[in-house]
Amino acid sequence: MVGLYALPTEFTPWQNVLVDVAFLALFSTPVIYFLVIRPYEKSLLKMRADEERILCQLKQVNNDLALQKRTLDEHAIVSTADKSGDIIYVNDKFCQISGFTREELLGQNHRIVSSGYHDRAFFKELWSTICSGSVWHGDIKNRAKNGTFYWVNATIVPVLDEHDKPYQYIAIRTDITAQKRTEETLNQAQRVGHIGSWDWDQTTEKLIWSDEIYNICGLPKSVRSTSKELFITVIHPDDREYVLQQFDWSTTTNTPFDVEHRITRQDNGEVRWVHEKCVHDRDVMGNVVQSHGIVQDITERKLAQQKIKQMAMTDQLTGLANRNQFYATFDKFINMAKRDSALLGVMILDLDMFKAVNDTYGHQTGDKLLHIIAQVFRENCREIDLIARLGGDEFAIVLYKPLDKGAIREVASRIVRAFEAPMHVNGHRLQVGVSIGISIFPTHGTDQHALIENADAALYEVKRQGKNNFCFYDPADYTLS
Repeated sequence: MVGLYALPTEFTPWQNVLVDVAFLALFSTPVIYFLVIRPYEKSLLKMRADEERILCQLKQVNNDLALQKRTLDEHAIVSTADKSGDIIYVNDKFCQISGFTREELLGQNHRIVSSGYHDRAFFKELWSTICSGSVWHGDIKNRAKNGTFYWVNATIVPVLDEHDKPYQYIAIRTDITAQKRTEETLNQAQRVGHIGSWDWDQTTEKLIWSDEIYNICGLPKSVRSTSKELFITVIHPDDREYVLQQFDWSTTTNTPFDVEHRITRQDNGEVRWVHEKCVHDRDVMGNVVQSHGIVQDITERKLAQQKIKQMAMTDQLTGLANRNQFYATFDKFINMAKRDSALLGVMILDLDMFKAVNDTYGHQTGDKLLHIIAQVFRENCREIDLIARLGGDEFAIVLYKPLDKGAIREVASRIVRAFEAPMHVNGHRLQVGVSIGISIFPTHGTDQHALIENADAALYEVKRQGKNNFCFYDPADYTLS
């Protein structure tokens, strides 16, 4: 109380100003605090909280990036190059697979691992793609420091600046050496076995051929596009409809697609035989969605089969049909003649004086003489006629659909006349003749047995009357005709 009473009762003007300022400061401080300081404090606290949240997020992003980088480094071969193609970063796996140290690689061009396998066009297309800002994908064969080769599947991503121009290139590669070696082993096996494989996705119409199919079809390396239409073109025209029918049938039923057919090579026009097989993958509705097949060149096998069949049905000395081929074809001739109400002329021929040639000059000369005689028969018959050596010096001829008996007589007469002149073998002048007995289908029989038996009877009559002639079968009178 004493201090209060001690205050002066009157103030000077300056004292009044100081008193006013003191009272203003006393009463305005809470207002400033609530209107200015407190909102600022709240804003500052919020900013600090946001900063901590952002720092946490950045830390999480950095952790994620580090994990992704570690994962990528563990799996892939990674490198970064500047816009000139010089290496500015490589990961450990790049060093491991290439055999170079990081110091040896940095600042170098990727040509340091070039294998020389790819041509200039390959790398021109690669650089054209990434320089345009696009991503490139493909397989590359590289050479390690120790000279061994390795394959990578590469993805090269251009890093663009603010003007959308590449200033760096990040290459991510996967080692596919084992896969490539397996493919090469398979390709070698396909080349050795002349077997190509194909896969067809019918939902996308994507068809993939192995290299050997191109080789089988005679398609040049410049043609490496595939299509169903291209292979249809390769199929021999006479087999095309059959092959397509069999394939369509296999897709609509559970019948396997397993056919042998001819193709026409596109490089030289050669006709080859192939064996095709395939299986189909179906959806739940039973519709074919994918097909997987093989094509094998079986030309050599087919030729071998034909040769074996020919040897089994051909007389090896003369090249004429043998006894087996004669009876098989004779039976077909009879059936066709019955169908068409046509004639057949059946001749059984026996060489005269041939035994004397063998006895005098030996079997080698006799064999050569038989070869010449076979050619005489060919020259006096048509290609559609059947000529066979039944054994020894016995032959048979079936004239297919001769016009009449006179036409048969004319052929027999020409053959007999051809034996009038001597034949020359190994410097020897040889004279042989031929006796021919003839029966006619259907006059003298309608089956093999009757026709041959009656022709043999006519041949016996020729022999009885002096040989080197021909005679038609006549059960009543064997008169030379």
